[in-house]
Amino acid sequence: MAAARVNRQTVPCGSDCHERASEVETAMTVESAERVPVLIVGGAYTGLSTALGLASRGVPPMLVERRATTSTLPKAWGLNSRTHELLSTIPGVAAALHDAQKDVRLPLVKSGPTVRDARAADVPEDLLARYRMLTAAPACWLPQATIERILRGRAEELGADLRFGTELVSWTQDADGVTAVVRATGDGREYRVHADYLVAADGYTSPIRTSLGIGVEGGGRIGHVYVITFEADLDAYFEEGRFCVTGLPGSGMSVIHDSMGTRTLWVDYFPEQGQSEADFTEDLCRDRVRRAVGDPGLECRIVNARPFTLNHQLAERFRAGRVILAGDAAHACPPVGGQGGNLAIQDGYDLAWRLALVLGGQAGEALLDTYQAERRPVVNITLEREVALQAVADGRVLSTFDPSQPIPTPREILGFRYHSPAVRTEPGDDHALQEDPENPTGRPGSRAPHVRLERDGLALSTHDLFGPGFVLLTDAEGTAWADAAANVARYLGITLTAHQIGGRIRDAEGVWRRRYGIEAGGATLVRPDAMIAWRSRTAAAGPERELENALTAILAR
Repeated sequence: MAAARVNRQTVPCGSDCHERASEVETAMTVESAERVPVLIVGGAYTGLSTALGLASRGVPPMLVERRATTSTLPKAWGLNSRTHELLSTIPGVAAALHDAQKDVRLPLVKSGPTVRDARAADVPEDLLARYRMLTAAPACWLPQATIERILRGRAEELGADLRFGTELVSWTQDADGVTAVVRATGDGREYRVHADYLVAADGYTSPIRTSLGIGVEGGGRIGHVYVITFEADLDAYFEEGRFCVTGLPGSGMSVIHDSMGTRTLWVDYFPEQGQSEADFTEDLCRDRVRRAVGDPGLECRIVNARPFTLNHQLAERFRAGRVILAGDAAHACPPVGGQGGNLAIQDGYDLAWRLALVLGGQAGEALLDTYQAERRPVVNITLEREVALQAVADGRVLSTFDPSQPIPTPREILGFRYHSPAVRTEPGDDHALQEDPENPTGRPGSRAPHVRLERDGLALSTHDLFGPGFVLLTDAEGTAWADAAANVARYLGITLTAHQIGGRIRDAEGVWRRRYGIEAGGATLVRPDAMIAWRSRTAAAGPERELENALTAILAR
């Protein structure tokens, strides 16, 4: 049955986000409401990873996206080790990424006056070996279009309701949830959706963030590029299946050849100096491609040409009542170092496990506030570094492994630290936002270190033990901890799995206790995002009480 449409205007008034609404009856009707636990607005990396994370935990969200489908253009490339580790906890995702990847070698980085004359840049000989000591995650240089298809497919298989070709028309919130009106772009049908929470994954312009009155910090629009996707026979310059980026110093251009064979030219674009989209005719785009390649007679076809704005912004807060900002809606940075998409996927994952626990009654709502407390400071480090890199990167694409340049490092990607009530910080902690992942401390708030293990003769990583719930790691002397974990899981109604390293699971290199900072009989509690939440360095007289107290605090119960 259709109901009269009600148009409500929400105005921001602090973190409680009280509503002042004026109801206006119109002749238009809206179908009766559907009920979902989470409504996600936006169907790119952020929205898809949030939907996937929720569906994998038995919380079926609804996602609405104005576009008819996922990205058809490459847009961005690659997943860093941290992102790959998180996605690998969801069954089926790592296998799908592996099947789509043709070449897992490090990307080829070249530099020269043209593609024809470019030479490979020096790569530190130990770079890949260093990463292999830090993570079991394979290299992934797939384009965003491919990764989005994988995330979408798996999310739908797990029960997420993904409605492409559907846009948000209006929304309101109160203490009990969010009511939205959405519209199918094909036939114009409108209907209401009631949700416990709304995730704003609606991009850097984020109408939802704007309507909430949440301000942003940062430099705003700090530059522009024109992105030209083209087809041409360049097999003489690129290896099939291997990602390659070619910087052309002094030209304001760079060329990306991705693992799917798609070629993209990035060109500096200056609308503030009078340039416009009208200037980038097909003939001009073809000329730029030929100049970049160094072949004035090159046969090429322009597939797509579009402007791209380089942004630097950080939302002042990530949550307002029942609405949570994620991805570019919460923070945006230039794409030069390739980390914006990774931050977006990580946001989605971090939101999903928190929302699932809160919606399942296993955690208090205050757990959602730890998302901003943890993510915002860590994300800002990456934003500031990407801005610094953008200032020195010719053609606006990273084309160097030079450690003297502000490039992404293992310390940033794997050595970050979180500080919030969802971490049981130890006395004397320096509250640093990073540590050296090659020399991990195992402190609460740090990423659980990768350690090589064996189980039944098969190699695995400590990260293979992590999944949708909490994990307690202890040793062969930690039977009391394992028994306590089973009891506490039952009391609190949560997923908590204990693993004893030293029995069936063998420490292949004899280093796990050192890397996790515990002694014989100690234990470490790892969250669903593979972050260390708490530890007991030694055996405890009351392991059940200690573990229950820690989890009760972490879960805001």
